[in-house]
Amino acid sequence: MIRKEGNNQHGSHTHGAERGLSRFEGFSDAVFAIALTLLIVEIKVPGSPDGPQGYSDLVSAIAEQRREFLALALCYVVIGAYWIQHHYSGRIYAKSDHWFGVINLLFLLAIVVIPYPVRVWCFHYGTDFEPIASVILVAGLAVTACTWMAKWFYGMPGRRVMDQRLAPDFLRQMTRRYGIATLVQIVAVPIAVVAPRVGVAVALLCIAFFLLPQPKPRYVPGEEPDEDEKLKE
Repeated sequence: MIRKEGNNQHGSHTHGAERGLSRFEGFSDAVFAIALTLLIVEIKVPGSPDGPQGYSDLVSAIAEQRREFLALALCYVVIGAYWIQHHYSGRIYAKSDHWFGVINLLFLLAIVVIPYPVRVWCFHYGTDFEPIASVILVAGLAVTACTWMAKWFYGMPGRRVMDQRLAPDFLRQMTRRYGIATLVQIVAVPIAVVAPRVGVAVALLCIAFFLLPQPKPRYVPGEEPDEDEKLKE
């Protein structure tokens, strides 16, 4: 996905070799796909070598794995929400460079790791360890949001790796939307310390924001991409 960048009137400066986004997005999509696929591997079928043993009723044995299925559902929603935004941002970023790639690796690390705090919370919900598990979960979600926002802030100065044709008011709108969402995730951490379930609820509701349709990209008049270019994206 290589777009025309137009005249670089903003004097943006990138670091290292500049590249298009095809391999960048391909690698990121592969990490997302693997992270989503591995979720089901964590659930061991009753009767399998690593699964529940000694049960007298299969339905009851499966029902006892409800925390496993809750973790699967929450992880899928969280990772899926970020993949949707990653897919959407393909209309915003136009190229990559060294440091953008490094920040993206940190973001992908957060995506790969996020199932751990989710599972910690799911397996300790309703126990004496729920308060600390809640903080771990909310902190994990906040770190993921921060790495996503780091990519955005890196690309913003002079539209370093962003499509030069995007309208300034559109970028300001998206900065506000992403910035507020990230701030809410961060604020949810101290809330979770004081009120664990409230903090978790705030953080998870914020994830729902990333599931919502984002504004259609707006461009400088006369510089809109043609239909063929949109289809290639």
